[in-house]
Parts: sequence; structure tokens; C-alpha cells
Amino acid sequence: MRSDSYMERQERLRERGKVELPLNIDTKKYLYGNISFQDVFIVLPFLLLGAAISYLLFKAGYLNQQLLLVTFVPAMIVTVFQLNKHPIRKNLSLLQYKVIWKLRAKHRKKNFHYAKGALSMSRKQGDTRTELGLANIANGCLESSDRKLIKVLEISSVNLSLMNELAKENVLSAYQSFINDTGEKQIQLMQVAQPINLTNYLMWFNEEVDQNTSYAKRVLKQGYSNQIERIQKSKNMVTRKRYLVISKPMTDSAKDYMKLETTANILKAKLEQMLSGYEKLDVNILENDELLKFYYACIDFDNAQAQGENIVQKTNSKLDVVVGKNTAKALVDQYKTLLNDRFE
Repeated sequence: MRSDSYMERQERLRERGKVELPLNIDTKKYLYGNISFQDVFIVLPFLLLGAAISYLLFKAGYLNQQLLLVTFVPAMIVTVFQLNKHPIRKNLSLLQYKVIWKLRAKHRKKNFHYAKGALSMSRKQGDTRTELGLANIANGCLESSDRKLIKVLEISSVNLSLMNELAKENVLSAYQSFINDTGEKQIQLMQVAQPINLTNYLMWFNEEVDQNTSYAKRVLKQGYSNQIERIQKSKNMVTRKRYLVISKPMTDSAKDYMKLETTANILKAKLEQMLSGYEKLDVNILENDELLKFYYACIDFDNAQAQGENIVQKTNSKLDVVVGKNTAKALVDQYKTLLNDRFE
């Protein structure tokens, strides 16, 4: 079966309204072909165990062809599972994603509680904030459970593939100068795929359709509206955003936020001055609501698109119990009935 080239695969995905998410970099060292040193280290103990059992059976005088085969059965099974790779993510073995990951998922704790007040340093309680590594979002910062303040800057991008060699060299040279002159050691550059919620855009578009008096334009726009709804339901509309993340240790001082804010503003100015003209970068320092949606998309990608702005509304709810729309309506109706039927 012929494997498609990168460009053909990208074009086919583009026609479906999809993008191919980049895989994690494979850091394993390979001994020969697809056999890595990690594969050898995993299989070697089972081979040595089989050889040791065979030697003991030989010394006892019980070794034959059938027993020799049986002693190496575990090694053969592990070898098959380890060398059989994932059909798409080639750096994952069948042993890892079919056996180890499933066992961990089956036995890991799935229910966590949210304890109000100060975050306990004990991990035995299973607090949701401890499991997520996020203690709080305040003052435009992520407060991690290991006592760190984190600031996130969203950065626009430039398309190097459409540039000539001179322009590309200038951009890369400017980026190299920025990295060398940053002065910050605790920085991280991220490219995160995030879902797009088209609910607000669809509401605006439907209002525009209703105001149009031309029948032909309304029919065309209605078809476009139906296409938006299909894309929205398929959850295939994503965007890739670039972020720069900086962090500082948290020291119970009121100046911690101010210092990190100053550092973020300095980096923002350097990034905006790095390039000029149409290549100039736009930098946005994420605030509380934007940080909340960013973090939610990182831990629950599928539901982040369906929730949209409701992510912020649910999190900012001050009630101890949050109920759905139908339940809330039933409760209101019940209390109205009780008030109307009450006699003084």
C-alpha cells in the first residue's frame, strides 16, 4: 500500500476541515532500524530469566526442546508487544498503550473532591487542585500546587514558508537575538492546539441573515449557516496558538505578582520589537478568564469546544451546588407554587 506524502495528507485533511496535530518528539536512541535501546532494556531481563531457568533445568537433567521453548515464552510475548508499534504514533509500543496505560487507567483514582480553603500539601487527600497541579488563578497568574507563579503570553505567528531566503534569515536572526538577550532562564515556548467555539459567531451570522431582504442571499447564507453547525458538531475546528510561559517561585510576598508582571511586560515589549512591518508580532498577556479557558483546553480538549464561554461562568459561580437549566427551572416553579399556596 502506497503511503501518501506529507503534502497530499495535509491537503486531504484540509478538505475535511481537519488538521494533523504534531506528535511529540521521539527522544529514544535506536540500535538498528525500529529497534531502540529501550526495547533491548525491556526485553533483556526476560531473556536472561529464560536463560537462567533453562540452565537450572539443564543442570537438573530435565531440559528438553519443549521445556526450552516454554522458558522463553515470556520473552517472546514481551518482544512481540514491545516491537509492535502504534499505527500512527510510531514511538509508542503495543505494550505501552495497550497494556501499561490501560492498567494504570483502570487502577488510578478517578473521583476527586474540591476542598475549600488553603491547599493541603498532603497528596493522600486526593484534592482536585493537587491532582491538576493548579491551586488558583488570580491576578493574571496561575498558582501551581508546588508554590510557583506562572504567567502566560499569547503570541501571533509568521509564515516562514511564504518568505524568500533573505526575509527568512532576518526573522530567524531576530529570533536568535531575542533568545540570547532574554535574560530569563525559566521560560517555555509552547504550541497548543485549541478548539474553536463558533456559537457567538453563528448567533451574529443568523441575525445578519434575518435582516437581509434578498431571498437569494438568505438561501445562500442559510446554507453557510448549516455548514457552520456541521463543523461545530464534528468538533474538527481547531487552531494552533503559540505561547511563552514564565514562572517564578512563590514567597508569600505581595511583590511576587508585581515582579512577574514586570518581567512579562518586558518580554512583551521585546517580542513586539523583534520584528517590524507586516511580520510584527502581536503579544497578549493572558488574564484570569483567558488563563482559565487555556488551562481547561489543555486538560479537557473535547469538552472545551462545547463549553465555550460557559467555562468561565461555571468556574465563577459562587454557589456550593451548580444545577442544570431544567433542574433550576423545576426548583423555581416548585418554590413559586409553595409561595402561592401558602396561607398566613
